[in-house]
Amino acid sequence: VATVFNVLRDLKAPNATFTDVGKRYGISTTSVINIFDRHVHISRRQLPECLALDEVYAFKSHDSDYVCVIMDYLDKKIVDVLPSRRKYDLLNYFMLIPLEERKKVKYVSFDMWETYRIVVKHVFPDACCITDHFHVIQELTRRVDRVRIRVQNRFRKTINTLKPKKNNKTITSEELIELEEASRYYYVLKKFNWLLFSTNNKIFDDNNEKKLNHVLKRYCNYSDLFTYMLSIDEELETASNLKDQVVYFYDHCNHDNAKKKLEEIIIDFRSCPVEEMAPFANTLTNWKNEIINSFIIVDDRSKRKMNTAIVENRNKTIKLIKHASNGYLNWERFRNRILYTLNDDTTYYFTCIRKDRN
Repeated sequence: VATVFNVLRDLKAPNATFTDVGKRYGISTTSVINIFDRHVHISRRQLPECLALDEVYAFKSHDSDYVCVIMDYLDKKIVDVLPSRRKYDLLNYFMLIPLEERKKVKYVSFDMWETYRIVVKHVFPDACCITDHFHVIQELTRRVDRVRIRVQNRFRKTINTLKPKKNNKTITSEELIELEEASRYYYVLKKFNWLLFSTNNKIFDDNNEKKLNHVLKRYCNYSDLFTYMLSIDEELETASNLKDQVVYFYDHCNHDNAKKKLEEIIIDFRSCPVEEMAPFANTLTNWKNEIINSFIIVDDRSKRKMNTAIVENRNKTIKLIKHASNGYLNWERFRNRILYTLNDDTTYYFTCIRKDRN
């Protein structure tokens, strides 16, 4: 009994493996697995009022590479995990839950995966769909970075064209000036690209200490470097300003004025001449209602709005469980291990509830 207790206690840690626990108590890996399978079997929790959906690349089955994580947003507990995020599988799972329980769900948060929206609208008749701002900003950031890379590659091409090759004649003074300028631009765009996406306002303070940059041959701080970067290309500056406009929208709007401000942002994107940025207007239009709903306060006491930050944190632990054990082949065992580890109120049975596995 003591060995069983110690094994199950140690397996609560996400980085613990069946092999390590077996070595610790002088038993085989198979014995540890049998103890876990016999004593740990965790049922689905009741559906909460605020539900968060997300996926994590953690288990490979014959038809899916993702684990779908279903989480209670308010109490931070995992409701259940599924071996697939496909529409057919999700519909089959949720439709087996009684309608009375599904009607209790009032808010569902998820990323911009169209399948989730279709499933939520079908199985939760009284639920409000919410798209987490993190994924909107993430998609926008990718587009801004494409602009940066395009501009950066233009200067790299210039450098490769003008840079003297062996056994070739030297370049002219005009070409040398152009080469040096392109090299400086390429250097800033490549080395300090993170400034385009930083949310730390302190580093952009003009009063910060200036240090000598040997490549640029001038004293500057991060604020100077950011200003210099935006001066390199007009389209990059436009893309950065549009990104800042969306960030400001999320930081300063509320549910009452979000619709009006979002419609203004959509117009700005649609009229943007930058080829990478203009299509984002379609994304904002497609997810307009879900973005506006993300400003709803779902917990009056803490004034919390829904997002997927908590479930993303749980996803990291799920990945740790997978990597520590070098993957799982048995889905039921992996599911029980996730729920057993992530929910601190889950426990085990001292009586065996299942027969040994072959």
